[in-house]
Amino acid sequence: MKWVDHEWPIPLKQSLARIWSMYEEENRKRLRQQVTHAEENLKSVEHMRKIENELRSFKIDFAKTVADKEDVVIQLSKAHRCIGDLREELEKNKMADKADTSIHQVLRAKAEKERDQMKQERDQMKQEKAMWMEQMNQEKGKWVQEREQMEQLK
Repeated sequence: MKWVDHEWPIPLKQSLARIWSMYEEENRKRLRQQVTHAEENLKSVEHMRKIENELRSFKIDFAKTVADKEDVVIQLSKAHRCIGDLREELEKNKMADKADTSIHQVLRAKAEKERDQMKQERDQMKQEKAMWMEQMNQEKGKWVQEREQMEQLK
């Protein structure tokens, strides 16, 4: 059996070998890039999972804080009602002791006391609301800072 083609000249063989080595080098580079990209992608996915877990825990903590604040507000309103009832009872006792005052004076004094009491309760509620809002804003600021720090770490 004989080979049909003649043997290739040396420059042609060298050119073919150079082209083949260039092809193999490009394949190696492409594979390296794919591996590097896959590693970076894996790191990003792991980082996102970590951030998602932290976010879940922040949400749970926030929900607990809000629930605690609501409980405190409810207890505070109950305490205000009890104090108001006690004050009213005390005022009734004081008024009963003052037999010489007229009914008009008693009703007027009672109305003024109730008005003053309502003003005090309103002012206290405003202060509590302001304190609560300030705490929420501080917590929000902390979360925003933490989020910005996380974004900077990316």
